[in-house]
Amino acid sequence: MPFDAASSSAAPPDAAGRIAELERALHDATARATAAERRLAEVLEQAEPGRLLVGPTGTIMRTNEALCQLLGSLEEPEFWVGQPANALFARLQHLAAHPTEFMQLLRAQRAAQVPVLGAAVPLRDGRVLAQDYLLLPAPSGAARSELFSYRLATAAPPPGTPALGVSSLAEALQAQLLDTFPLPTAMHDMQGVLLACNQAFAQLLQWPAQHLAGCRLSEVLPGADPPPAWPAYLAQLASDAPQAAGQWAVLPRDGQPRQLLYRAHRVDQPGHAPYVLLCALDLTERVQAEAELRRGKERAEASARAKESFLANLSHEIRTPMNGVLGMARQLTKTDLGPDQRELLRIIQASGEHLLSVLNEVLDMTKISAARLEMEQVSFDLRESVEEALQPLAVQAAEKGLAFHMALLLQPEPLPRVIGDAYRLNQVLLNLVSNAIKFTAAPGSIAVGAYVLGQTETHVTASFRVTDTGMGIAPDKLELIFEDFVQADTDTARRFGGTGLGLGIARALVEQMGGTIAVDSQPGSGSTFQFSVTLPQAQGVETTPRPAPLDTGALRGRRVLVAEDNGINREVVRRVLHGWGVEVDEAADGPAALALHAERPYDAVLMDIQMPGMSGVEATRQLRLHPDPERAQVPVLALTANAFRADLDRYLKAGINDCLTKPFKEDEFYRKLVALVQAPAAPLYDLGQVHELADGEEAFVERVVRSFLLHVPPVLQQAQAAAAAGQWAQVAKLVHHIKPNLLQFGIAGIAAPLQLLLEPPASGAQPDKAREDAVQQLVRQLTRVLTALPEALPAAPEA
Repeated sequence: MPFDAASSSAAPPDAAGRIAELERALHDATARATAAERRLAEVLEQAEPGRLLVGPTGTIMRTNEALCQLLGSLEEPEFWVGQPANALFARLQHLAAHPTEFMQLLRAQRAAQVPVLGAAVPLRDGRVLAQDYLLLPAPSGAARSELFSYRLATAAPPPGTPALGVSSLAEALQAQLLDTFPLPTAMHDMQGVLLACNQAFAQLLQWPAQHLAGCRLSEVLPGADPPPAWPAYLAQLASDAPQAAGQWAVLPRDGQPRQLLYRAHRVDQPGHAPYVLLCALDLTERVQAEAELRRGKERAEASARAKESFLANLSHEIRTPMNGVLGMARQLTKTDLGPDQRELLRIIQASGEHLLSVLNEVLDMTKISAARLEMEQVSFDLRESVEEALQPLAVQAAEKGLAFHMALLLQPEPLPRVIGDAYRLNQVLLNLVSNAIKFTAAPGSIAVGAYVLGQTETHVTASFRVTDTGMGIAPDKLELIFEDFVQADTDTARRFGGTGLGLGIARALVEQMGGTIAVDSQPGSGSTFQFSVTLPQAQGVETTPRPAPLDTGALRGRRVLVAEDNGINREVVRRVLHGWGVEVDEAADGPAALALHAERPYDAVLMDIQMPGMSGVEATRQLRLHPDPERAQVPVLALTANAFRADLDRYLKAGINDCLTKPFKEDEFYRKLVALVQAPAAPLYDLGQVHELADGEEAFVERVVRSFLLHVPPVLQQAQAAAAAGQWAQVAKLVHHIKPNLLQFGIAGIAAPLQLLLEPPASGAQPDKAREDAVQQLVRQLTRVLTALPEALPAAPEA
């Protein structure tokens, strides 16, 4: 019993008695300590294995109390987490009877990365530790973690005993590692017959462990997908690189598929037949999460496509009638009108332009949100661009009775041209100035300043400031005004209009240009908006061409085909073209346009994109297949209500030469149309690639040209014969044979027929007519090339 102050007060008073009592108490305490030590030793003998998990970087990820007790460590298991594994191995080495041999064996095991079960570690006190070593599975190429397991054996193994330490491999796995290993683990022979498995493996398949022993692995792992290639799996393990890894889909008894990441190693132990240690990791939850992420991504992408399609349709449905409204209003301004009529017409035009600006803001924000807003990178004069953009707003401010002051880049030294998107830069500035005019009452004032903050040999940093004496913004609203669809006050939209998108677009544009924007304002004291951008300097001296006059007479007498399903828009285009002296033919759909194009040549085609039945893109593709190469290359100007850049790029790739967005401005329409009809005809061929390959050797160029003249004509004859027989697969084979030569020679006007003839014929009805036309167009164009190509050969010497 314990000895304390209470017991001492009852002790005999004489010294001899007190000494005897103390001796008895000491004897009892010693007996209790000995019994406790014996019981602790028995517990340690029967305790679970000591475990050590070492991460790929060599640090300890986890250990348990059993290992700490086996090593005599006074620290808690948590102490070792994050420590180098070598620190704990040093403790074990100190307990080993042969420290040097132990460390050599340990290093060899870890270097070989081969599973080892029951390796004997004699200790100094005569006991023996059985050490198991296993590598955990990991994705291919990733570093792997190591698992060590230690059990205290009752006696040292006799000399000559195999390293496994028992007579039966199955018993060794069940007795030492497999039963307690948390991952599904099994052992099979080289024929794929299961020798043993642990409880985790049996629980995964939902079969008793004793039922699985002796079964073939291919039978107990029925795949949810087609079964793995077991012969290849076993052959790989029997090869010189005895390991395999991969992923299996297995189907347990409950019918719920599980996904396993596995690693298998062949183990060659002395005195035993080779066997395979298989370790798996259940990835089902991760695979399901990845599948859900993929489904979510697909749903998000589908939603984005639906949103974009909706906005494209919205753009078309608004821009198409707006083109009619604004176009007819422009035509009306050219007639004799009274003052009241002109005022009413001005209101119509202003209202239409406002509606169009709202639509543009919504589309801009959509592009920004989808990260599809692309910035142009062109050279421009910064001061000239800003001054030209602000002139209309200066007039607008004067009409409202506001004082308008501009100080734009007034430094004495000349400012170099810069590279960037002038339209988007001015869009930010115009938005800020427009807001200042909107929210400033007469007789207030607005000041616009632009300054050079810094200039290097390669870049110019400019700052822009817009200050007004308007109503101002409350401090708690300063951050909110840059959010989408947010205005400083709920009454703002009712009093001044607007979508609340302008400042959000301005901030997004400035940030996309690499700059920053800020605001300083007080209610009743006006506001100051300021932003800065850094733009690269343009190399060399460039001049901005002056816009051509609206009518130079370049289009007089030209014949143009207009394909447009909207009657009002056809009327607008016809009136504009007639004013320029253009002869106009009209078609209400794609087939009608193709029929007119087949009847007579045109100088240009104005093609609406969204037409019922056959789109403008498809009509252009068919037009490019006309047998006459010159008629097939007629310039096509697309009239589109879709303002997305990606769609405009798609139209150009389909063979359309240029695009005009509705509602269009007459000056832009005129410049684009003149540029198309006056464009020089493309040369029949271009030997630039051939000369580049020749590297100055004219004899090489001559050989290549003569080879082309020799080999292409027979192929064309064979292609015509195969087309006449309807053997389109043979036609495609012949065209594919000469395509590299046609591209190398830069043959013009063959892109569309090549694309059609190389496509496999669709099942069902064969588009023979279109393919026949494509063959004829290809033959005609190449015949022209073959006629003109001898001019590239050196002249024969005179006799």
